[in-house]
Amino acid sequence: MLEVLLWFALLAPLLAMLLSYDRTGDVFHPVTLIAPILTFLYGWMPMKLVRAGGLDGFFAEEQVAAVQYLNCLGIVALLWGCMSVTPRHAPCPRLVLSNTAATRLLAGGILIGACGLLAWSTTVRNVGGFAEAFGRAYSGGWDDSGYVRDGVLLLVPGILLIIASASASSWRLVHVCAAFLFASPWIVQAILTTRRGPTFMIAVTLGLSFYLHRNKRPPVVAVGAGGLSLGLLMLFLISNRGGIYLGSEHELRTDVSSVVQMADPGNEFVYGTGTVLHIQQTRRHFWGKRYLAQVVVRPVPSSIWPTKYEDFGVPELLLNAGTAGEGFSSTLGWEPAIGSAPGLIADVYVEFAYLAFPALWLIGRFYGWIWAKAITTGGYWITQYVCIAGLTAYLIMQTIEAVIFRLLLMSIPLGLTWYAAGLAETPEQRAMHVQPA
Repeated sequence: MLEVLLWFALLAPLLAMLLSYDRTGDVFHPVTLIAPILTFLYGWMPMKLVRAGGLDGFFAEEQVAAVQYLNCLGIVALLWGCMSVTPRHAPCPRLVLSNTAATRLLAGGILIGACGLLAWSTTVRNVGGFAEAFGRAYSGGWDDSGYVRDGVLLLVPGILLIIASASASSWRLVHVCAAFLFASPWIVQAILTTRRGPTFMIAVTLGLSFYLHRNKRPPVVAVGAGGLSLGLLMLFLISNRGGIYLGSEHELRTDVSSVVQMADPGNEFVYGTGTVLHIQQTRRHFWGKRYLAQVVVRPVPSSIWPTKYEDFGVPELLLNAGTAGEGFSSTLGWEPAIGSAPGLIADVYVEFAYLAFPALWLIGRFYGWIWAKAITTGGYWITQYVCIAGLTAYLIMQTIEAVIFRLLLMSIPLGLTWYAAGLAETPEQRAMHVQPA
């Protein structure tokens, strides 16, 4: 039974990807982004672990099969939600802006990106400079303030607004230089700290923005080759996490198979399976409280309200986003690794029990709805879709908690800047936004 479930998780997302392209004609449909990650996390990785005997020290086979059954249901719910919104891709209206509106987008992008660059520079300076920040494996900058650490995310909406401005008017040297300047910290962060989230985000941000604003699509073969290359790059970075840094003399490994065969408490599938089994024993579900805390409580600085999570009733958020739970080791017989993430399906199951599957459908539906707005309306909706698309790796591989605050931090300045750009135009100019490409 377990073998059948593993093959289902391996092949079903890929089949959904082909079906979504057949129905919509768009290689940038959200299923194209989500399906490969689902295949990796719930299909290929556990299949490698099972065949290598890596799960034997953690679970009985029937336990893995029971959790994998839930994973398969979650995969179906998420992809079904994505595919429930399926307008066929067609030439959408080209964004036409007045010079004043395009200038406001550019100015807003530079201002927001400069704030992100300042936050990144501050974190690097705090640890002693560039060489110190990136001269050790899996390091980077730091600041005690979460707002400064997360402020680096503002580089992304800065890039998106600059590209939108250039696409609505014309590319000038200022657009190229500003976009390159704000993309550079993310590229450095991705490569020298060997983090898959920033790697995925900067690749998706640049790739999708370039094509979506021009209402163009790369060939299917190019998308497949690019996606495979990006996946291999992410695995390569993780495989060499201890050997990539400034001044490193380590010999880099090209065999990335060890990443998915390494069974330890920090492995996403191992920890995710353990999380589901533990929560089934304790029945300690949160019913949305952890997610609400990301909106209501997290924005308050800890220096002002140091006991905010305890006072809100979710002290568990301080350890692995609340997924470990009290008594985890006594339930399963092994300790969870600090900083581990269980993956999307386990995280939503912890929150809502069997209502996780309608919740996953709604998450997929949200992706599909934003994508539909992007390809039919364009403008602001393209930048918003690129934002959530860039966070897909965080969402599937980690938790919803890893996405909520990041999405808010990027979406709010994006929306405000587009609103300010719209105020610069007359009703007649706004009516011109729907000129054919």
